[in-house]
Amino acid sequence: MRRRLIGFLAALVLAVCCFAPAMALDASTLRNGSRGETVRTLQQALIDLGYLKGKADGIFGNQTENAVRAFQAAKKLTVDGLAGKKTQALLFGASSSSGTAAPAAASAQAQNVPAASSASSGKGLFNGNYATLRLNDRNDRVRVLQQALIRLNYLSGKADGIFGPKTRDAVVAFQQKNNLSVDGLAGKKTLKALEAADQTGAVQSSSTVSTPVPVSIQEESAPAKASTSSSSAAPSSTLTSNAPDGSKIRLLHWFNDVKPSLGGGSRLLIYDPASGLSWTLRVHSCGRHCDAEPLTAQDTANMLKAFGGKNTWDQKGVYVKLPSGIWTIGSTHDMPHLSGTISDNNFDGHLCVHFLRDMSEAKENDPKYGVANQETIRSLWKKLTGESLTN
Repeated sequence: MRRRLIGFLAALVLAVCCFAPAMALDASTLRNGSRGETVRTLQQALIDLGYLKGKADGIFGNQTENAVRAFQAAKKLTVDGLAGKKTQALLFGASSSSGTAAPAAASAQAQNVPAASSASSGKGLFNGNYATLRLNDRNDRVRVLQQALIRLNYLSGKADGIFGPKTRDAVVAFQQKNNLSVDGLAGKKTLKALEAADQTGAVQSSSTVSTPVPVSIQEESAPAKASTSSSSAAPSSTLTSNAPDGSKIRLLHWFNDVKPSLGGGSRLLIYDPASGLSWTLRVHSCGRHCDAEPLTAQDTANMLKAFGGKNTWDQKGVYVKLPSGIWTIGSTHDMPHLSGTISDNNFDGHLCVHFLRDMSEAKENDPKYGVANQETIRSLWKKLTGESLTN
């Protein structure tokens, strides 16, 4: 009898273990294998706090998991390597609540995570840490950046530690004023120049500013509505009068910056620095790149001439004027394919315009033609600014 009871209990335990549903993880939980911009933000916070070394690549691998475990151990959280809401909330607020909150070396070693860099022992606003800050970063270094921009009158409001469009535009204005590469990225040169300006009190005033602070993309007016004919469009200029000021060209990210500002019917002015020709495109649709078509027959003729008088898939690095008036860098071809919506532009189909994407993401989703366009964009940016992009 006793043996039968033990057998029954053992079978019951096995059934519970095998068939009881696992506890569902919240959709916002990041874990080993997760990918994307949120992962990159998480990694950057871990890097800023000294739990992770290297660059934020948006791929949650073993090193990122170990860094999360080390952070959880330091904060007395459940150490499971899963970045859920509680872990993320503490992580993104850790640096602002505890200063330069680097983990103890023993804790890092226990989780096989490198100890914090000694760079934070330097002097200046950023304590010697000049790692690039960019759109969507969230940490205390962003807060310090914002506070300096506010003191120098490039930014208004409160420093919240979130690198949003207004912070990016303030960085752009500072870069323009100080003859730096204008890309909206707060890299080493920009951060050092900001430290120097803050130290000397070089405050921007309305009487000394030669270039106005750009408006946020999110605050721009809605794109014009699409029509099935090009007849209502203003004439497109074909001369070099459309050439942009190189110092005002910004390197904008497709998913973060450009795509949210476009809609069907938006107009893009394309300028080809190689030929000096320009043409206007109307946006057809937006996915991992922008599908568009020449607005008029004259635009098609200008584009065809820029591509040597032939339709080709060979991409060309170009400057693109967005509906907001902001210039950025893109890559395009002039091969008509699939469908179009304009009947009288002498272009049977649409074409593709690519903008900056993370190279790791492009390699994963568009390993051939997408990557080729990303390389073209990076090549033109380097030619314009001398800066090589690492991702």
